[in-house]
Amino acid sequence: MSRPTAKQRDANHDAAGRNYHHGNLRDAVVQCGLRLLETDGLAALTLRGAARAAGVTQTAPLHHFGNKLGLFAAIAAEGFRQLLKARLDALAREQTEAGRLQAVMHAYVSFALHHPALFGLMFGPQIPNKAKFPELEDAATRSYRVLEQCVADYLRACGRPTGSARKATLAAWTACHGIATILVDRQNSPYDLTRRNPARTADDVFEILLAGIAAQQTE
Repeated sequence: MSRPTAKQRDANHDAAGRNYHHGNLRDAVVQCGLRLLETDGLAALTLRGAARAAGVTQTAPLHHFGNKLGLFAAIAAEGFRQLLKARLDALAREQTEAGRLQAVMHAYVSFALHHPALFGLMFGPQIPNKAKFPELEDAATRSYRVLEQCVADYLRACGRPTGSARKATLAAWTACHGIATILVDRQNSPYDLTRRNPARTADDVFEILLAGIAAQQTE
């Protein structure tokens, strides 16, 4: 029987005694990188650190990510998939169009509050051109489309033209992203906002937004 190559050893070896097959080493490194990000912050998120946490050699992840930016993009894509799941779970608990739109917006804010470091990577400057990473672009688009569909459904329920859904969705995203950013970045946020109930603060903004969408003039 032939001896394994260096690449095979990199792909399969785990310092803790586990074996990673070639197909799931990438996922293992992403999950370890995600934990590093959320426990130790962005400064700790390196290819070397993620490889060490996954129990593989430092060169093993290079085949999958190329460099640290590739790892960042893969972790950000995982963040958008988690955000999508949170939004879909929130939708399942609501029946009315207004309730569903508010639910997906609240899910966005809740996600940011529970995963501030990941949220920062998903939308921050660490990945200058997200369009260069198809996996990331696809995951972000899927999450955004849930919001877009909810906005269109709400417009239809209010008897408003769905042709304005794109602009209304941008307004909705701006509202939930703005509130999420304010509540996450408490150091630079107004004192009276950051000390209030985050859900109530978001409610106040979302209620104004929904009222504005419903009041649009029919084209």
